[in-house]
Amino acid sequence: MRRLISGTIIGSLVAIAAVAAAIYTYERPNVLRIAVPRDSDDQAIMAAAARDFVEDRDGIRLKLVAVESLAESSRALQEGHADLAVVRSDLAMPPNGQTVLIMRRDAAVLFAPAESSLRAIDDLRGHKIGILQAVPPGKVDNQLLLDTALAQYDVPSASVGRVSLTLAELSRAVENKEIDAVLAVGVPGSEGLTEAVNTVAVAGHGQPVFLPIAEAKAIAQRSPAFEGVAVMRGAFGGAQPKPAEDFDTLGVSTRLVARNSLGNEVVGALTRLLLAARPAVAARIPIANRIEAPAADKGAALPVHPGALAFLDDEEESFFDKYSDAFYIGAMCLSVLGTGLAAVAARLTRHQTADADKILRRLIEITMAARSARHASLLDGYEEEADELLALALAPDAVHALSVNRMGALTLALNQVRHAIAERRQSFAIPMRAKFSPRIVRE
Repeated sequence: MRRLISGTIIGSLVAIAAVAAAIYTYERPNVLRIAVPRDSDDQAIMAAAARDFVEDRDGIRLKLVAVESLAESSRALQEGHADLAVVRSDLAMPPNGQTVLIMRRDAAVLFAPAESSLRAIDDLRGHKIGILQAVPPGKVDNQLLLDTALAQYDVPSASVGRVSLTLAELSRAVENKEIDAVLAVGVPGSEGLTEAVNTVAVAGHGQPVFLPIAEAKAIAQRSPAFEGVAVMRGAFGGAQPKPAEDFDTLGVSTRLVARNSLGNEVVGALTRLLLAARPAVAARIPIANRIEAPAADKGAALPVHPGALAFLDDEEESFFDKYSDAFYIGAMCLSVLGTGLAAVAARLTRHQTADADKILRRLIEITMAARSARHASLLDGYEEEADELLALALAPDAVHALSVNRMGALTLALNQVRHAIAERRQSFAIPMRAKFSPRIVRE
């Protein structure tokens, strides 16, 4: 019985320790590695979000993995060196990545100096395009974007010259007529894109000429890596609005993607925390205002992670929602186990009670036999048996099952045995008186 109780206590302690370990594991912050291009706006945004997560003691921690370009960021996720990555939709989207958030939507803006004769994409044959690069250069390759636009209008890629340059080099290139047009990719109205347009306006002595990609939506239908973007009149400011009227162009999206094996709960929590942190981060890094939730479309060509979808559709499962069945089944199992242990304990108790009753009956039998023993050697056997019965009754496993009444009965029975044996021994020590027979006295 003592072993059963000890086993039950140990099992309970183990179960409590297991539950505590599970709760600790569940509550412990999840550290996620995120690949971002070095010295980019995305690195600044994620670094700021990571600091906010630590200060707010949130359940997510971000560990930044700096890479050299968006293409390398995609490769880091694909090769398992990161859990998350900032990638661009037209630059080697990782096959094992699913969208968490859209960091921004960029537009491909083609424009030429005021005196240029260029008016459409078709006119670019035989001309040079300056492809504006970010600082430092090499983070983004916009060649595929330009080739896609040229292919839509049957302009051979080889017929268009390309010059890679930075914003600081743009003014000189326009003034020296080293380029005939500029391709800049960015958020319409953003500081960098607006500065590029204004630089060309000053260097070209007039309003730039914008070349629309009117069939951008048709391109997007063929390739989900692209999308159609409308650039609004006056998006780049100026007393004379730049552009003077709305136009359509080709766009791409920069996305935060997670590996598809990352848990839904973790991704849902990350989505919630990043959207909540957006205003605070945007106060320091304005482009963070462009962060938006993806369309909650389960059949999207660029798939959205189920964890992000669950958050956006308000279908997140809490800890107890997810494991309620396990708790229910566990409670049933514990109930059955407890009932079984109680039954075993009761059976053992009844068995030990029955043993105590047998000892008591045998002690009574020994008492009666001792009183009628015919010689002293029998008394020695009865006394030895009584001692053995006493040892059984006082065994550790048996004595705990004895009630006060049974213990008293056993004590009384043992006293009677010893008293009966002692009396019978004494009777053997006193000579028996001869049987009285009356004598007839003769006169």
